Amino acid sequence: MNVLRCSQQAGFSGRTMEGALVPWRQRRAAQRVAATRVQAIPDVRIEVEKTSWTSRRIFASVVVATPKSIVWSALTDYDNLGSIVPSIVENRCLERTGDSALVYQVGAQDVALGLKFSAAVSLRCTEFPNGGVPSDLLTVPPPGLFNDGRDGNSPNSSGSSTDGNNYDVAAAAETLFPYPLTSVPGVLPSDISFELVEGDFQEFRGVWRLQQIGDSSTLLSYAVYVKPQAWLPVALVQSRIANEVVRNLEALRQYAETQYAREFQQQKQLGAVH
Repeated sequence: MNVLRCSQQAGFSGRTMEGALVPWRQRRAAQRVAATRVQAIPDVRIEVEKTSWTSRRIFASVVVATPKSIVWSALTDYDNLGSIVPSIVENRCLERTGDSALVYQVGAQDVALGLKFSAAVSLRCTEFPNGGVPSDLLTVPPPGLFNDGRDGNSPNSSGSSTDGNNYDVAAAAETLFPYPLTSVPGVLPSDISFELVEGDFQEFRGVWRLQQIGDSSTLLSYAVYVKPQAWLPVALVQSRIANEVVRNLEALRQYAETQYAREFQQQKQLGAVH
């Protein structure tokens, strides 16, 4: 979804990675223990990766204290996303067919000295409720996150090695959806991909990933590849975009948890729960 208008709060909790593949390897041990600690995530986690001088990948996650179905319903309510996601100042669902929707969104971002940057996009959103985005449409996951026990050096779908010698991260980022960094191995994902059809970016594509990690707990992961137009340096806006991603995930968590509490109270009043 669109994440353009950024808050004026100073700083953000992520860190910029100057390398492309080395950070994956450095986080290998941390990723292996992430699954056992994921339910303890108290706030939105975010990380920004420099894929080129003109593009970035942003990864974020938060644990929502609701079943996955509640979060899924919020993210696929394309007609009402503008009332849920704070970065969206205009939102229209242009068409809805089966598991796909075309959504028009406008965001406005404070850049500097009182100036605002406004951008409009049309995004093709596609739902993958049972198993997530097919692997051949995703960039290679970090080492240690393969569900089949591979070590991260196995051939990918194109036959090239993922050991860093032949795998072109920048080229993959230009054509594939970013793999959600905080995915929990072995937990069935439900994904919503979104990709720029037309608008005020060169490239804008990403994935919302939902994984149920408890009876009433969902890990919401977000990954986006963004490449602004040449006249807008990505370094100028990356921290503000990251701030807004945090704000959006916090708003989604609050909305979903409020909806869940309301539904629980309604069921209680009807005697469905005790």
